[in-house]
Amino acid sequence: MTLIEVIDTARALINEPLESTRTFPDDTSSFFQDTTLIRFFNMTQEELMNNIVQADESYFETNTFLGISAGTARYTLPSGTVKIKRVEDVRAGLTSLPQVINPVTINRRYEHIEETVTSVVGGGGYYLQGNSIVLTKTPSFTNASAIRVHYVKKVYSMTASDNATISSIPEEYHHILVYGIVKNMLFAQQSDNTTAEVNYRSALAEMKKSIENRQVQRSRRVKIVYDDVLD
Repeated sequence: MTLIEVIDTARALINEPLESTRTFPDDTSSFFQDTTLIRFFNMTQEELMNNIVQADESYFETNTFLGISAGTARYTLPSGTVKIKRVEDVRAGLTSLPQVINPVTINRRYEHIEETVTSVVGGGGYYLQGNSIVLTKTPSFTNASAIRVHYVKKVYSMTASDNATISSIPEEYHHILVYGIVKNMLFAQQSDNTTAEVNYRSALAEMKKSIENRQVQRSRRVKIVYDDVLD
């Protein structure tokens, strides 16, 4: 569902529908303005994202390159970074496989184990500091596609111009977005939202279970077979 479809479904559940042909956002309503419901949407979407990442850390994983400049060790993290999964040196000619740049603590940033004599940053590491990633071995080269960062990316927060945009949350869980908005609407108007809260939490738990079990190509049990022949 698009942003406006999620919001209008939530409105329907509390019997406050607006014309689907209205100008969006419609902030003239005496009950809930669309702008308020966009905030509720983003609150719920972020909670769903956090639960999905807990169930499957790689669900929103993506990758990008750091624009490496000679003599510069500190770089701004990719926009929306939640977690860093892997950093690697992918320059051609080093080896057939990317060279992993390992995470270190800031207190051990000067302790290296040289793993390759050809990689300028190989053997070094990286640590995070605020919104920055810092390479412990300062590059002596300039290359826009040398260091690849694999990271978990935060889902995009909706704005008033995103009425036709579909959330990055999988569509099979968009009903939970609706439940989340409804429970916040009822809470905001100081109504009993117990049932809405129960429905939301139940659906959230089912989503986590479903995400955890996405990869089913694995052995579910081990069967031990004993040899009938005694030595």
